[in-house]
Amino acid sequence: MARKGAGPTVGLVADIGGTNARFAYVEVGAEGDVRLEEPTGLRAHDYPGIEAAAEVFLGRAGRRKLDFAAAACAGPVIDGEVEMTNLAWRINADRFARALGLPHVLLLNDLAALAWAAPLLTAADLVEIGPSPARRAAVGEPLLVFNAGTGCNAAAFTANGAGRPLVWVGECGHTNFAPSDETELEIWRRLTARFGHVSLERLASGPGMLNLYEALAEIAGAPALCRTPPEVAERARAGDALAGAAVDRFCRILGAAAGDFALTFGARGGVQISGGIAPTLLDRLQGGGFRQAFEAKGRFSDYVAEIPTFVITHPYAALVGGAHAAFVLAGS
Repeated sequence: MARKGAGPTVGLVADIGGTNARFAYVEVGAEGDVRLEEPTGLRAHDYPGIEAAAEVFLGRAGRRKLDFAAAACAGPVIDGEVEMTNLAWRINADRFARALGLPHVLLLNDLAALAWAAPLLTAADLVEIGPSPARRAAVGEPLLVFNAGTGCNAAAFTANGAGRPLVWVGECGHTNFAPSDETELEIWRRLTARFGHVSLERLASGPGMLNLYEALAEIAGAPALCRTPPEVAERARAGDALAGAAVDRFCRILGAAAGDFALTFGARGGVQISGGIAPTLLDRLQGGGFRQAFEAKGRFSDYVAEIPTFVITHPYAALVGGAHAAFVLAGS
């Protein structure tokens, strides 16, 4: 891939989650500006692997000469390979590169890609969550991205002492869920009986919303009529009390976890919530429960109260981040 100061380069970028496989061509300018072309979403479960899904995209979008490729994947990258957490794919960087006719492919965690995108997103790509007063991101401080989708994870974008971008990512969604009141303790007990280990992802994700709904139904002795996460959200919008309680609890748990990770990373540069769920729940997130839980940090409540929180509405942020990472790392 061309380095800063050279002409524009064309690449293929992919964002592979537990549900969707998104692809696009990307043109990266001499100064690192990113322009997506032909962004396309496919159902990941319809394909045996990334090579087959990419072949469909290339056939639809028209084949172009590639200078580079990058793939953001929902799972830990270990020795150039990702075993997807919520999808039966094993993605190998060398194998994918051979399929594309390239010497190598940049393989990165999907949250790492979102963190690489975070500083490039504009006001048009974000909706601020939280009542007045307006909060200002601290310039130069870490910026956190917290994802709630098919899975759950977080990553931070920061810079070292020389100003070089750095991204930190782990598997935060698989840390232990921490109940914050008696209702959440009851939810935890029921999910412990069901799953053994109750990770944050068991609640702060699409499947987690359904888990919450079913646990609250059991606590209330009420029938659980919803069978999928979208049904829970739809019934909540229609005024169903049990579904509404599950969605509101989901927003509180999301806020509490985002505040925990903001403290963990010192994310005074702001917190961005990614994934397909939050943009559909903006009214519930703005209702107050998210920020109340985000700020309920005891002696450090004032610290997190100053941190702005946003929902990412850009539909292809991880593709932008994957291209940005490829550009920056090519100059390493």
